[in-house]
Amino acid sequence: MRDAGESPDQLDVLVVDDTPEMRELLVAIIHREGHQAIAVDSAEKALELLPVWTFQIAFLDHNLPGMEGLLLGEYLRRSNPSMLIALVTGEDDPRLVKRTRELSVTFIAKPFDNAQIHRVLETYRALARERAALRESASDGDFEPPIARFAGELPESFGIPKVPDRITDRLVGTLKRSLANLRSASRYNERDRVVALSGLLAARVLDVELPRTSSGLTLFEEYDRLMQAHGRRTEFGA
Repeated sequence: MRDAGESPDQLDVLVVDDTPEMRELLVAIIHREGHQAIAVDSAEKALELLPVWTFQIAFLDHNLPGMEGLLLGEYLRRSNPSMLIALVTGEDDPRLVKRTRELSVTFIAKPFDNAQIHRVLETYRALARERAALRESASDGDFEPPIARFAGELPESFGIPKVPDRITDRLVGTLKRSLANLRSASRYNERDRVVALSGLLAARVLDVELPRTSSGLTLFEEYDRLMQAHGRRTEFGA
């Protein structure tokens, strides 16, 4: 992972190619640009890195052992819409080129010019600067964190082992008290709103199985239902 003292402009770049010489070439180009590259020889090994690395860019060969590169690219595109993905391949099938375009994946044919790799890196940095400027404005759709979009991924992202029952019981008890207060117009308060939301997110992170309400709703659904009733923002898409 990146050290705190490293440049915030340094990118973490995933390289997936089963040819050692090609991996070394791509890593060398990326390092010369001042970025960090993690290189593996299969899509399966790349998937193992995702819980512990957040990559901004991925360079993928297509003809890999096991899972094809474009299939990996499709998965990466769904899980991280802002990632820049480039398929670097000797395959020249027009259908492959068409599919990369549909997935917003950059197609780079082998052999390539080093400048093509450079352009992908610079494009990401330019787009990141645009997003940073947009985030300073409330007009950005993600001005507030889009919790509903990523809440389901939290258990895998943190990968925390099963927590002790006493922690689960404490979490569930606090959630029930806060939600009980939120159900009452007279007892509603913003503190319990924050406590309930924090507890529900903690349950996601810890992968704790929560009980349902007497009406059969999950506590995530109950929280969103109560927020709608009080004219507040829902968080879990329930």
